[in-house]
Amino acid sequence: MNCSVKVAEEGQAVLLVARTNSETNNLDILQQLRSSLLLQVGAAGKVDFEQIDRVEEGAVTLPSAYYDVVFASPVGPQVVEHSSRVLGSLLLALKPKGKVIVHELVLDSSSAIDFSPVTRTKDDLAQQLKFAGFVDAEVEYQEELSRPVLKELAEKHWKFSNVESFVSQAAVHIFTATVSAKKPAYNVGAAAALSFGKKAKKPLGSSTRDESTTKKVWMLDVESDDDAEIEDQDDLLKDEDLIKPNAAALARPDGIKPKRKPCKNCTCGLADGGEVDEGVACKPSEKPKKTKKPVDLANFKSSCNSCSLGDAFRCTSCPYLGMPAFKPGDKITLGGSMLHDDLLP
Repeated sequence: MNCSVKVAEEGQAVLLVARTNSETNNLDILQQLRSSLLLQVGAAGKVDFEQIDRVEEGAVTLPSAYYDVVFASPVGPQVVEHSSRVLGSLLLALKPKGKVIVHELVLDSSSAIDFSPVTRTKDDLAQQLKFAGFVDAEVEYQEELSRPVLKELAEKHWKFSNVESFVSQAAVHIFTATVSAKKPAYNVGAAAALSFGKKAKKPLGSSTRDESTTKKVWMLDVESDDDAEIEDQDDLLKDEDLIKPNAAALARPDGIKPKRKPCKNCTCGLADGGEVDEGVACKPSEKPKKTKKPVDLANFKSSCNSCSLGDAFRCTSCPYLGMPAFKPGDKITLGGSMLHDDLLP
């Protein structure tokens, strides 16, 4: 980025986001750029700097809707591929209609490099800005990297073992692109009231309806419907569709008898797969009915010890159901008369 070009206005807040470490050696250039921007924004403006790695890791929280312009990786080497998280943080830090300028290495779409640390084209970078929420993304500048710069990047930053092979393949295929985009005119989380077309109040005493001001929700195009030709349904039928079927056509094929499902407790042999005549009726098998053994109330032992408390505390299978409550140990007999108690002391 050229430090002499005016890229900020007076009174604006500017943010520089870049990577600075012992390998980049770009701290002096960043200081010159910051000094140039301070002269452009004046005493009322502000120029801040933040490490891009801290933004990527979430170690720093940028102020919301504070900066007018953000420069991402403005000085070389632009070896950072700006992720969606970084671009999203920059979007939140910009004011509505604020501008971001991203500098990044891009790859030619027609390249055929065996292995390249640069994976995005300029169009991919512009699309990534749109996915992050920016609008009006466009490529402002693109410059081809020279062979000495490619060789320096391959040796110091990408640590390639075969530098010459990579440089021969990547030459004229890797560029430095400058892509700008804007934040929408609204801030993230902004709210606005929606107007659903409130009806105008009629003046008192007016009973007539003005048809000219009444909204027509929908209407039919009657003229076009009258002119349209309607298909005659009788023309869609063929001659064979009008023939009434006779009884012979509806009968079963010869030699095929109707099948019958075996009933429960089948005794005629149909359940075993045998042939059964139509006139044979299936008789259910007679099974001896189980008779309940009488309960010896005198020697009956309760498992829940609640039989004597009454029907509200008895089980559904309790033999004392319907009898009054009694004390444990009392002798219970059926008197056979409603005038005498069944409980005897």
